[in-house]
Amino acid sequence: MKRIFFLLMPLVFVFNTALAQDGHNQFSYSNLALQYSSYNLDGSGSSNMYPTVANANGYGSYLQNSASAALMKQDFMSFSLYHQQSDYENSYLGNSLNTSEQETKLGNIGFVYQFPVSQGSLVIGAGYNRVNNQSGNFRVSGRNNQSTITDAFKNPGSDYFDLAFETYAIDYGDVDSTYFESIFRIGFTPNQYPGINQEAKISYETDLGEYSFFLGTEFQKNLFIGISGGLVTGSYKYRRDFLETDSQNDYAGNFIPSDVSEEGTDIYQILTHDEIDADITGFDFRVGAIYKLTPSFSAGVGVLLPSILRVEEDYYASIETELDDNSTPFFYDISNEQDFNYRIRKPAQFNVGIAATDLNGFEFAASAEYTDYANLSLDFISDSDTDFSGEVVLREQQAALDSVMNADYKKVVNIKLGAGYNFNDDVKVMAGYAFLPGQSKRYEADKNVVSAGIKARIFENVELNLTTQYQFWQDRSELYNYYDFDGFQQSETMSHENSRLNIHAGIKFIF
Repeated sequence: MKRIFFLLMPLVFVFNTALAQDGHNQFSYSNLALQYSSYNLDGSGSSNMYPTVANANGYGSYLQNSASAALMKQDFMSFSLYHQQSDYENSYLGNSLNTSEQETKLGNIGFVYQFPVSQGSLVIGAGYNRVNNQSGNFRVSGRNNQSTITDAFKNPGSDYFDLAFETYAIDYGDVDSTYFESIFRIGFTPNQYPGINQEAKISYETDLGEYSFFLGTEFQKNLFIGISGGLVTGSYKYRRDFLETDSQNDYAGNFIPSDVSEEGTDIYQILTHDEIDADITGFDFRVGAIYKLTPSFSAGVGVLLPSILRVEEDYYASIETELDDNSTPFFYDISNEQDFNYRIRKPAQFNVGIAATDLNGFEFAASAEYTDYANLSLDFISDSDTDFSGEVVLREQQAALDSVMNADYKKVVNIKLGAGYNFNDDVKVMAGYAFLPGQSKRYEADKNVVSAGIKARIFENVELNLTTQYQFWQDRSELYNYYDFDGFQQSETMSHENSRLNIHAGIKFIF
């Protein structure tokens, strides 16, 4: 069983209305392609979120412009950790629940070496840098008087149908067995639907790092160029538990067979469980240039070239229904027969920036990062082992999803501003601000990031880097979608008020 068919077969029937949905489906392939392709972290303790397109400010500067390596003036080794605290206020059906999570991870480890040259500079570096860490931990609770998640299971084109039918989450809606209906709607007209209590717990995490090599040199006087290449590797993990409970005993029929009573029974609660585990690999290549217009003022441009990510995904889903008479629950599950492999074609990113340094101890930097996420695309064919007829179906699904992403995702320009002050050769303070627009046209998810940091030489050849970032943004997520009785597709969504505190601590050993 492959999740590509499990999730995408309904898309053939709902594509014309998909663009009107609010929110996003966290485990849809289009959303995953966006997550995997949106680098949001620089694990270096000194350069994260600080504009380095036209200057150098630590090991991770090459991520914004590989030419910045040529401006690094010391041989050093860099090591950093970061601690992340995330808080979410989740709103659904008029109720709000607060959740949080925290983690501590390796940010980077790498070295930089300056070759002795008679003039100009020639600098190389290599190591590991974390480039993507996106996560969520959501809870919802409420009484839904409009829909049930089992409304989404009735379409015979989806294998949720098989899960639901085998566990009585759906059944025939009439005595002649002419159509299927949610178990919670059988026997009621649309206006009589009693409602259902819903609880959900959803968590996900995308975690990517890059093993990189970079080189920068002064190609001509005041003109610096650089290149870098990196192996991207990481993982994605998703878990969802969605529970519906007849806590008010609105459903008290007796048409489900029971192993403790001859009269039959009805549903007490339905638990839907989903898991996704994916491994992600790829290669990144960057080129860039910086030109010093004056000894204190420089301008730069850097390009992250288009590339391909390969994904190996394992999927599991189950439904369990518990009955009113406490008899043996019905349980049915499915999983991939083997990993489903596919590719994501990432768009290029273009960075431009300026920097002013040595202004009586002050320095300033600004940059803009342009990416057209409408150019994201999926490739289900190249790494697939399906037969020819299956390949035809995959190609249709692939084209439909590419059209969705082309229409839904947009051009984005991230803005970063930074300022610093050198008290002396041993102590420097920095502050920054970044505005990161949301990539989707469906909902507003713009991020604001404020940061502050300090560099301090604590020993003759040891420098401590501490940076704190605070991010805040609004978002919303699609829990499920279904067709109402008029044939229109509807979505149940939850909204989020999110905040995240990142504390980066790095050590720089100077040789």
